[in-house]
Amino acid sequence: MDTIAHRPVKIPKFLKRKRNIWIIAILVVIIIIGYFIFKPKVNTSIQTGTAERQNLQQTVLSTGQVVSGTDLTLGFQGSGVVRKISVIEGDKVKKGQVLASLDQSSALATLTSARGSLAQAQANYDKLIAGASLEDINNTAVIESRRVVLDGAYSSALNTLDSARLKVYNALAAVTALQNTYFTDFSQSARDGKTQMQTAFASIESSLNKAKISKLPSDIDSALSTAISSLNITSSALKVIRDTLDETYYYGRIPDSERTAMDTQRANINSALTSVTNDQQTVLSAKISLLQSQPEINLAKAQILSAQGQVDAAQAALNYTIIVAPMSGTITEVDVKVGEQATAMAKAIVLQDVNNLHAEANVSEANVASLQIGQDIDYTLDALGPDEHFSGKVLSINPASTVISGVVNYEVKGSLENIPNIKPGMTANITILSAEKNDVLAVPSTAVINKNNKKYVKIIDDAQKLTYHEVEVQTGLQADGGLVEIISGLNEGQKIITYIKS
Repeated sequence: MDTIAHRPVKIPKFLKRKRNIWIIAILVVIIIIGYFIFKPKVNTSIQTGTAERQNLQQTVLSTGQVVSGTDLTLGFQGSGVVRKISVIEGDKVKKGQVLASLDQSSALATLTSARGSLAQAQANYDKLIAGASLEDINNTAVIESRRVVLDGAYSSALNTLDSARLKVYNALAAVTALQNTYFTDFSQSARDGKTQMQTAFASIESSLNKAKISKLPSDIDSALSTAISSLNITSSALKVIRDTLDETYYYGRIPDSERTAMDTQRANINSALTSVTNDQQTVLSAKISLLQSQPEINLAKAQILSAQGQVDAAQAALNYTIIVAPMSGTITEVDVKVGEQATAMAKAIVLQDVNNLHAEANVSEANVASLQIGQDIDYTLDALGPDEHFSGKVLSINPASTVISGVVNYEVKGSLENIPNIKPGMTANITILSAEKNDVLAVPSTAVINKNNKKYVKIIDDAQKLTYHEVEVQTGLQADGGLVEIISGLNEGQKIITYIKS
């Protein structure tokens, strides 16, 4: 057997030095570190997607309330002890039905006395007419001159009524602006005051318009009486709202300038009340003067007129002791009791039309531009559960804004159709379908990049290396689910980058 001789390994001389070995080791470490620092990076934090055809929807969400088309807060126009309440909550009533009444003994006695005075004045007139001469009845020149004075008094009264109507409108506008600027809602007493002001303005405007069209003395007389009543109601309501601003809850939230504004509005209303009352007295004096042109006969006519005024005033006082349903509906709240002292203009009964309901919600200015009347609404009601869905349509979009917590909102009303067990005040969750497109090319909105006033999408070139290039696109509908319509720039099926972690 041959013997193989092992030769010793020959180590290079430069490795025999310890210092050289350390230098080589350090160089190897530096090379390894440099590789990891400067090697090409592959970004694995990339999300991709595909341009696909889809059905897109754009919706606007809001939360509102179920509201009655008729929502009236009713109260006595006079003060007194409640003697009768003819309804309870849930009762259905007809227009003109008496709902409650105060003690009427004093008002009835006054009315009976006034009617007696009128009958006596009429009897005196009839007796004089029977024995009057032709000369007494036809004193033409004096009658004509005094008739001109009466016509002038009526003309002046129409101007005064126009001014009064404007002051009531300005006061209502100031209260509305106060509510919209500082509160999502007033206190109950302030809300009642605002409702009374709205009713008062409608009354004075209706009667004045009728008088201006007809120019009949009887219509102007009626407009003067209506204006005095409306101005008194407005003044009382302004006082309630002004007192509310001094309550602890509201005091720190309202600047003093708003309190001054309310004081100014009430002063304007009281000034208008004085002017209208003076004009009414001027008209009455002119009537009496005209009648006195025929001394005894027309004095008797004046006495009839005065007596009739007392009857009208007594009748009005009697009417102030009852609450009459202004329209048909359902009683949803009774806030008075028999035997208690009722305060004029305070809330006593709430009348609503529970068969004529709609939804009201506030939509922010960022979304309201996409809404139109007639758009479809999908509802759920908290009271009926999230699985019950109901349909409706957008009925109206209020052009006036309301500021809520510093955000500009607009009130949107929607129809509510054939929903059983629904009641006013329920919370309604509203989804409005503002736009819809079917079978359109779409990508996630995160894939679209805004750059230099243009929009781009990254298209993948190599799925393994994740290389890509950018293309300009045109977008359309910004849809729910974070999707956006692509009008041009992409083809169906193209792979895109939807997200890159920076």
